[in-house]
Amino acid sequence: MESMKNFTLKMDRNAQVISILSRNAAIWDKVSKFQVAVDQLISNQKKLVDHYSLLSKDISTVEKDKNYRRKELEDRTIAVVRIMQVFAHDKKKEKLQQKLYHLNYEYVENCLDFELIDISKEIWLIANKFGGYALTFEGKIKAALDPENVKATSKFEKEFGLSADMIKNLEDAILNFIKALVPHNKEMAEKEKVALKMKEINKKTKKLLTNKIDRFVLLFENENPGFYKEYNDLREDHFYKHIKETVNQETDFNELLLDKNETVEAKPKPKPKPKIQKAPDSETL
Repeated sequence: MESMKNFTLKMDRNAQVISILSRNAAIWDKVSKFQVAVDQLISNQKKLVDHYSLLSKDISTVEKDKNYRRKELEDRTIAVVRIMQVFAHDKKKEKLQQKLYHLNYEYVENCLDFELIDISKEIWLIANKFGGYALTFEGKIKAALDPENVKATSKFEKEFGLSADMIKNLEDAILNFIKALVPHNKEMAEKEKVALKMKEINKKTKKLLTNKIDRFVLLFENENPGFYKEYNDLREDHFYKHIKETVNQETDFNELLLDKNETVEAKPKPKPKPKIQKAPDSETL
């Protein structure tokens, strides 16, 4: 998404252009198509201002909650990961070692939100499996009634420090992060839509300035040099850029003065002459 600073800079530049044009309206307002172009510029600027108010909406509350829940999940995930890494090494479980080898705090801290959820879920499953903890409520009841299972889980906790509470806390952290992520992502999606609309308006505004308003101002270079210079000084980064146009996009001032609904008829291209194939020599027959 384009930065807020870029949007404000473009809006500020538009406002300065509008200010110059408005102060010098008496010079150009007799050129109707110039007036139409300026009205369009003002309309585009108003849309940008309206959209910007939505883009700058304060979402700090949901963002703070999301960040807090993410940090909580990172910490609880890594705590279990470290225990399972020691377990995998101690029990010489090579596949588990390979699966857990790359997981450190830096990796978890830098992964994407949904990637973090996937990693945490996998660690939760691994910890439950090797720790002998049940995944379902029914399984937990059976495990609690099984003396051998209780011994196994107690032994695992004593040897490696993984408790049922740690796994339950990891489970809660995953769910809490997902709950915090949903409203945050919804707000960000809305901002992204607004940013895309603003980007499209900026593209249209750039074309409007370059292809119409800049060229209309050129008409007053000799007649009103003060107005021309003031406008040109503001637009100097854009004013003299060479406009590369293809034959089909070529624009002159006559076309510039057309209404939106008017079209210029293109000259029909001459049909290519049919190629006359030579008859084959008698020797080749």
